[in-house]
Amino acid sequence: FSMNQIAGSIEQEHSVVVNGGSGVLIQSMSKDYAYILTAKHCLHTDKDDPNSSFLNEHKVVSSHGEAIEVLDIVLHGTKDIAILIVPPRDNIELMLSDVVLTNNDKVKLCGYPADRRQEQSDYASHTFNYSDTVNGEIILSPEGALSEDNIVGFSGGGLFSSNQPGLLYAIETKMSGNTDREFHGNISAISAKEFINLINESNKKYKGLPLAQILPLHLSSFEHLIDFSFNVSKSWSDDNKLTFLIQILKDIATKEIQVSLNPHKILEDFRHYIQVHSRPNHEIHCKDLWISLLEVITISLLIDQPTIIDKNYVETVFKSRRLVFIGVNGTWQQHISDIFEAELKDFNLGGIVIAKTLSPQSLVQFSSDRLDKLIKHRNISKPVSNLDHITNVRSNVTKISSIVDLTALHAECIERKEDIFEPLTDRNDYPNKLVELRLALAKEYGTYLTIEKASGDE
Repeated sequence: FSMNQIAGSIEQEHSVVVNGGSGVLIQSMSKDYAYILTAKHCLHTDKDDPNSSFLNEHKVVSSHGEAIEVLDIVLHGTKDIAILIVPPRDNIELMLSDVVLTNNDKVKLCGYPADRRQEQSDYASHTFNYSDTVNGEIILSPEGALSEDNIVGFSGGGLFSSNQPGLLYAIETKMSGNTDREFHGNISAISAKEFINLINESNKKYKGLPLAQILPLHLSSFEHLIDFSFNVSKSWSDDNKLTFLIQILKDIATKEIQVSLNPHKILEDFRHYIQVHSRPNHEIHCKDLWISLLEVITISLLIDQPTIIDKNYVETVFKSRRLVFIGVNGTWQQHISDIFEAELKDFNLGGIVIAKTLSPQSLVQFSSDRLDKLIKHRNISKPVSNLDHITNVRSNVTKISSIVDLTALHAECIERKEDIFEPLTDRNDYPNKLVELRLALAKEYGTYLTIEKASGDE
């Protein structure tokens, strides 16, 4: 699978037909329904006349050709945007960008153009470049020659990031300019943020409840993340025992974390600890970040053995073991300025930074003396332009006792420790050896994640 194929399939999966136009299917934070974002004029009997009546019945079809039932509709009073409420789709993972498009940004327009509706594969996508924003409408120009027929039917279709799979920037609303006189292929669009605002500001209720927010479903409960956690490579001579060990970790997450903590609430309370300096805002919703945080909390409670697992406990974890998630390929060492140039808020002296990027590396731990060297070589403490940065770099370096790579940590503490866990992971002994197994896990992870208590600490 190339990155582009994956991107193609995510975008196509989310693109639907809405009457004569297109739309984008996205799961809401309620497991009872999903949303389709589209242009309001796609719902009128005459798409060119905003005063014409709405269609009595809407023809909405998924990328697989199945009809989607419309349960209800949310309309914007003045803007050309609408949201259809439809049955739930929990396999859908889409992120809405709150980043404003700027010059040279490339996006892909995805949908079902009229000139291909008769064909088997009626889905299409074209690359557009950002050109301007006028009165809140984003104007984009096509990268190649497009005729008017190539564009009709795309109304309501999504404009996705051309390099990050499943990231939605905006919804196309119309061809730009007077097409009777000239057709230059420009389109206008309304940013994804306006749809988030429409939901948040709407007084509409569905089944007696306020509308669910548009945030990825995995933020509504750790239940949607546990299956993906502790995904280590199967490298033991007895894989059944490794699978059993991983299941124990997932059970701990289910019984001790999922019941009392909720990702959305953690995000509301601790955004300032989760947001990484100079990383884009939408990354904070990324599934991999929340899987990593779930792992860090699971490991922490094995080591710390807290009596109560609640918001206060999570706060102590953030203060001493700070997850720094950088949602791109490359090692954390290549993104060192993201970690050091911003103040690590409320970070304890001697705390440990747990880094996670999308690239695995084999080095588990980087101690503070090596950090000094790394920073000198990367020169990040030198730029004179920003004195805050220099102060932050210096104060962070003195606070951090080490940086640990999360992927390498799992490999070190689980994959390479078959001899230690082998006698403790026989299903037939369950649950007799559970206490011993938990202690053994705490010991392995604790080698890297135990915080040295300085004198004067409680």
